Amino acid sequence: MEQTTCKFCGQTVFTNYYFCPYCGKKLIEPPITAIKEIGVYLLSAFLPPLGLWPGVKYLLQKNSRAKRVGTVAIVITIISTIITLWLSVAAFGGLSKSLNSQLNEYNLENPTGY
Repeated sequence: MEQTTCKFCGQTVFTNYYFCPYCGKKLIEPPITAIKEIGVYLLSAFLPPLGLWPGVKYLLQKNSRAKRVGTVAIVITIISTIITLWLSVAAFGGLSKSLNSQLNEYNLENPTGY
């Protein structure tokens, strides 16, 4: 095993350590697990704006799997945002039509406003 020094505390550590056993600082980014990957995708799909943060975080890493997770998370976030906006506009449009028709009915029944 190769050794190096921790860039934070100067102690000798192995190159495959994710965290320094002496100071606890992160030395290299741990690999993404399947559970974490699914969590990022779910976050991107159901809370669209919040999916951008992990998407960009993983996209900027050197690991090709992490870059793929970041790219997919950003794409899911964009698609989910578009769908959310479209459904919101449709819902508010329907609500507006319903309120307008009720107000028109009320005005026809009570033309003086009393």
